[in-house]
Amino acid sequence: MPRSIGSRVGHLLGICVATLLCAATSAGHAQTYPNKPLRWIVPYPAGGGADFITRTVAQKMSAQLGQTIVIDNRPGAAGMIGMEAAARSAGDGYTLVTGENGSLTMNPNLYRKIAYDPVNDFKPVSVFARVPFILSVNPSVIPVASFSEFVAHARSHPGQISYASFGTGSIAHMMMELMRSKTSLNLTHVPYKGAAPAVQDLLGGQVGAMFVDYITVKSHVSSNRIRPLAVSSKARHPALPDLPSVQESGVRDYDVYSWMGLMVPASTPPAIVERLKKEVQEAMASPQVLAAFEERGILPAASSEQEFARMIKEETAQWAEIVRTAKIQLD
Repeated sequence: MPRSIGSRVGHLLGICVATLLCAATSAGHAQTYPNKPLRWIVPYPAGGGADFITRTVAQKMSAQLGQTIVIDNRPGAAGMIGMEAAARSAGDGYTLVTGENGSLTMNPNLYRKIAYDPVNDFKPVSVFARVPFILSVNPSVIPVASFSEFVAHARSHPGQISYASFGTGSIAHMMMELMRSKTSLNLTHVPYKGAAPAVQDLLGGQVGAMFVDYITVKSHVSSNRIRPLAVSSKARHPALPDLPSVQESGVRDYDVYSWMGLMVPASTPPAIVERLKKEVQEAMASPQVLAAFEERGILPAASSEQEFARMIKEETAQWAEIVRTAKIQLD
């Protein structure tokens, strides 16, 4: 056999052996995984919505895996501190992180520089929760009973209607800017440092409108301090079946909600990613998780890695356009 052919065959055999060794190593990881506690980073404070949702899912997954899952809250910098910590962690399956709209699809557009790459530093595992928001008004400030009346009122009072958000670049801000871009409404944005003070001023009448979560609506709609007008997601909220969506109310292609999903460092073996995906899907079908979510208006979700990755890509492009047209910049 000529030397060149023999060398080529040897090279190919080497590749085959290496591939088989990698597959065997990955399979070995999956068979023994997990054999110690896992750490789940939540890039937001303890007690908040992301923390509650993650802990609910993690508690069920811990029981399924037979290992403790320790929640590691790393709040700050719009989720970027926690995401950076996760990106720099070993890809051994023992570091998990909650990814959501802000950290994965909004921050890359809002900030000139972030210390992690939402696409290349992580592997998406599965989405596990969706949270539609509800466009609501203080009826003493904006005396309307429907979304169409809100649009008409805003058009007859250009620049005079103020809306609150959790802060510049927050999901509540971006939802309203997307709606504004599709309706050409002239509204005044009032950013707050967090949801609590924003809701408080909506109740007090200092601002007239806001996208809020189900719990806020549930707490105050009976007293008529908040009047819900439309749901942000394309589908109606199951807890509010009589309330139309923004899209049903005439705004084409409007389908927005907060979502959360499990991600791992990019070097995590595929077999472990697959195992974690199955555990998430099992947890999302459990009566305990479903009951906890239903009480708070959270919708269970599950996805493949590919669906999750596609969602991140599409939303990143959507928010890029909104950030550009609304001229939003945070640094």
